[in-house]
Amino acid sequence: MADRPPLQPQVDSKPGEPVVDGEVARASGILFSEEEQKIVGLRTAKVTLDTVPHVLSAPGQVAPNESQYAYITPRAAGVVRTVNAHVGQLVRAGDLLATIDSPVVGEARLELYTKLQELEIAKAQAEWEEMVYHNTHELIGLLRKGESPEEIQSRFADRAVGDDRERLMTAYAQYRLAIATVERNRELNAQKLITPKQFQEVTAGYEAAQATYQSLMDQTGFEAKLADTRARQAKRQAETAVRTAEERLRILGVKPDGTEPEMAGGKVAGVKSDETLAAPETSRARETILADATGENSTAVKPVGVPPDSAMNMREAPVSTYSIRAPFDGTILDREMIVPGVAVDTTHRLFTMANLSSVWIEASVHEGDFDMLASSQEGSEVRFRSPAYLDREFEGTVIYSGDLVDEKSRSVKLLAKAANPDRLLKPGMFVEVDILSPRKKAAVQIPTSALLDEGNRTFVFVKTAPDRFVRREVDAEAPRGDLVTIRRGLETGDEVVIEGEYKLKALSVQLASAGH
Repeated sequence: MADRPPLQPQVDSKPGEPVVDGEVARASGILFSEEEQKIVGLRTAKVTLDTVPHVLSAPGQVAPNESQYAYITPRAAGVVRTVNAHVGQLVRAGDLLATIDSPVVGEARLELYTKLQELEIAKAQAEWEEMVYHNTHELIGLLRKGESPEEIQSRFADRAVGDDRERLMTAYAQYRLAIATVERNRELNAQKLITPKQFQEVTAGYEAAQATYQSLMDQTGFEAKLADTRARQAKRQAETAVRTAEERLRILGVKPDGTEPEMAGGKVAGVKSDETLAAPETSRARETILADATGENSTAVKPVGVPPDSAMNMREAPVSTYSIRAPFDGTILDREMIVPGVAVDTTHRLFTMANLSSVWIEASVHEGDFDMLASSQEGSEVRFRSPAYLDREFEGTVIYSGDLVDEKSRSVKLLAKAANPDRLLKPGMFVEVDILSPRKKAAVQIPTSALLDEGNRTFVFVKTAPDRFVRREVDAEAPRGDLVTIRRGLETGDEVVIEGEYKLKALSVQLASAGH
């Protein structure tokens, strides 16, 4: 087979126009027959419009998800009793990390114990005074009606009235006797069998008995009501004191009923779906504490607030011991140098832990790009890459686009949240972030392979006829994958070369150097 003649580029000039240099040749275009196009494998593609987002690139780094990041410190000063977690350990919400012996916690538990006892006494007193008040009120009503002592005694034989029963019934009996005496002496006085002076003395005795009886009923009714009111007030004060003692324990990181959470398989029993402890059954816990204190459950001495069925006992968990537990599922990132016997206070960061199943991406956006940042609202998409994983691209969503400009760097911080199921993203890792902002209108898109560079210029070859190609300079955004957005230089319907363009570039260079 005879060798093919070398490809000879031809300049397509307008009639009568002199060709003075290579730039004119470039602008005029290159004639490339269809056969020659097949030889070099030249392919073209139509320019398309698409609503692709703006891409704003910014440096950033991986940071822990602050909603799942914690410095774990003691709530009360004390001495380390046990250490149960180490750096790198995966823990679940409620897992035991350490135990501390603290006099403050011991005092708080004992205070709760005392307040619960006082509350029980106040409750019993309030119930007694309420019963006495209601019975006294009913008794006074019967006395005012003039019921017989026998009838009253029958109705109140098994009902508590307290000291008021004796006082009221004695005064009532004397009053009834005075009534009978004055009636009898009234008849004797009418029959002139007694002197007027004797009748006056009997009448005076009746009036005195009546006054004493009426005064005693008023006083007894008031005193019974006052005693009931005071007992109810004392009960409320005792309840407030118990709530205060429970709240103090809660502030110290102990369950409000004073007990330690029960363990099941190394984890706290009763952790809810939101990773918080279930509310304690306070009334049952109070009954248990008081029963232990009074010896109804056992004659053995037990720590205050420890249920009888708990795995803890006097030797294992003194009343001053409290637990430090994981607040959520996560990883122990750091641990202070603590061992049993070390004294700690509320300023010690015993553990640092985080849930790394999701992380935050902190991107620094320069003020020159604030116009593009303005369209990146919460929920917008970001994509980022790390030098550690060159072949991977990660995705996230914007949770906050900064409002405060850093005076030194003249940038704002944009926060995005990204899933991290494989734990590949490490806090502190540097990343390159692409922030995708929605466009107001569709943009010109072409395959990335169509772009050619020459110095600081970017250009493409546009097919203007079946055998004619024109070099056109374009303003392109940073390529994203197989497509690139063109800001200026192309329009819808243009046909650009996507394969074989380097051959056209070489021919263009030849034309320019030849001065055609």
